[in-house]
Amino acid sequence: MKIIGIVLALICFMLLVVGHEFGHFSVGRLLGFKINEFSVGMGPLLWSKKKGDLQYSFRAIPLGGYCAFEGESPDEKDEDGNPKKPDPQSFFLQPAHKQIPVLLAGSFNNIVIGILIFTVIFTFTGSYSPVLSEVVDGAPAQKAGILAGDEIIGINGTYYDDWIDITEAISSSEGDTIDVTVRRDGKEIEIRSVPTYTNEQGRKVIGIVSTIVHSPGKAFKSALSECTTMIRALRDFFVRLFHGQASSDEVGSIVQIVAVSGEYAVQYGLITVIYLIALVSVNLGFMNLLPIPGLDGGRILFVLIRVISRGKLSAKAEAIINNVFMILLLGLMVVLMAKDVIHLIR
Repeated sequence: MKIIGIVLALICFMLLVVGHEFGHFSVGRLLGFKINEFSVGMGPLLWSKKKGDLQYSFRAIPLGGYCAFEGESPDEKDEDGNPKKPDPQSFFLQPAHKQIPVLLAGSFNNIVIGILIFTVIFTFTGSYSPVLSEVVDGAPAQKAGILAGDEIIGINGTYYDDWIDITEAISSSEGDTIDVTVRRDGKEIEIRSVPTYTNEQGRKVIGIVSTIVHSPGKAFKSALSECTTMIRALRDFFVRLFHGQASSDEVGSIVQIVAVSGEYAVQYGLITVIYLIALVSVNLGFMNLLPIPGLDGGRILFVLIRVISRGKLSAKAEAIINNVFMILLLGLMVVLMAKDVIHLIR
C-alpha cells in the first residue's frame, strides 16, 4: 500500500505540473503565440510527434513537464548556434495584455484542478453542513439552549453559510461570550454561549457537531471554502516568514510529499493521498503567483514594469534576473530535498 501511495504521488505530482503547463499552452495557442514544444516529463526524449511547428514529447523523468514558447528567451539561437531572427509570434514580442493571461493560466489551472479534486472527494465523503447533528452533553452550547437540528447562521452578528467559517469565527472570537444566531422552525434565534478552550484541538469550542451531507452542489461550495482556507494559511505562513517567525520544519520538498503520501496511504487510505494531491495543486498555483523572479508571478511583475517604464527594462535583463533567481530556487529545492532525505534516514 505504501509503494502504491508513493507511485500515485509521483504520477499525480507530474500530472499537476503538466496541468500547470497545459494552462500556459492552451491560452498561448488561443492567443496566437508560437509554441515549439509541449513535453510530458523531463530529461531524455522517449517519444515525440511533430504537428506543424509544434512538437509533442514524452520524456524519461516523470517529475513534471514544460511548454516551450518561441522567443521566451531574448537570446535564443538556432541549430547552428546563430542568433534567431525574431518571430512575430514570439513570446516577448506579444503585448502585455496577451502575456499576462498566458502567465496566469498555469496557476489558474492548478487551483481549478484542486477545486475539482476536492469537489469529487466531498461528494463521496460528504460535506459539513451548518445544521447540527448533535450538541455535546454538558458543553457550553447545550447549557445555552442550542439544540440538535438547529442551523447555525451567524456568530456575533456576522452571518455565515459555511461550517469552516463558523468554526473559525467561534475559535477567533474575543471576550468570554459569543452570540450564536440559529434558525429553528423557520425562526431566527440569538443565543449567548460561553466557549471553552480545548488543548486537544487548540482552539475555542462550544460543543456542536455538524451534519454531513452528500451533495455535488454542497461539495463544490465546500471545495471553494477549502481552497480559500489553504490560501489564507499560505498567506499567513509568508507573513510569519517575513517576520522571521516561521520554522524550517514547515517547508518540505517533493521527497517529503512522497514520504507523507506513502504513510497516509497505509494509515488512512488512498482518499487521503488524493486530498493531499489537491492540497499540493492549490499550493503550486498560489506559490507560482508570488512576485519572485523565476516564477510566473515574477514574470508578470516584469511585464508590468516594462509597461510602466515604457520598455526601459530590456528583455535580456529580465531573462538574466529570472535565470539567476531560478538557479537560487533550484538550489533551495536541492537543500530541502537533502534535508528531507536525511530526516527520512534518521
